[in-house]
Amino acid sequence: MTSEANGSNGQEERLARLERLRAEVTAALAHRDLARDAEGASDGHHHPAEAATDADQRERELRDQLRWREREERLEAALAAIDAGTYGICVDCGEEISEGRLKALPDAVRCVPCQRVASRRL
Repeated sequence: MTSEANGSNGQEERLARLERLRAEVTAALAHRDLARDAEGASDGHHHPAEAATDADQRERELRDQLRWREREERLEAALAAIDAGTYGICVDCGEEISEGRLKALPDAVRCVPCQRVASRRL
C-alpha cells in the first residue's frame, strides 16, 4: 500500500473519530439541556439551604455546559481544518503535530512544545 493511500486512510479515520466525538458532545449537551429543563419544574418553596444547594448545582452545570460547548467548537474547528487541509499542523510553528498527540487529543491545534509555551502564557 502506498504512503498516499495510508495517509488517505489515516485522514478518514481521523475524520470518523472527530465526527464520533462531536456526536457524543452534542448528545451530552442535549441531555444536559433536558436535565436542566426538568429541574425548572420546581415548586419554588425551598428552605434557604436548599436554594443555596440548587444555585451551586446550577452553577456547576453551567460550567460543565460551557466546557462541553468549548469542546464542541474545537471539534468543529478540527473538522474544518481537515476540509482545509490544515489538520495536524501546529498553528504556532507550522510543524506537524505528532500522531500520538492527535490520537490522544484529536482537536489539538498545537504541537507539544508550542502547547507548553502557550500554557505558560495563561
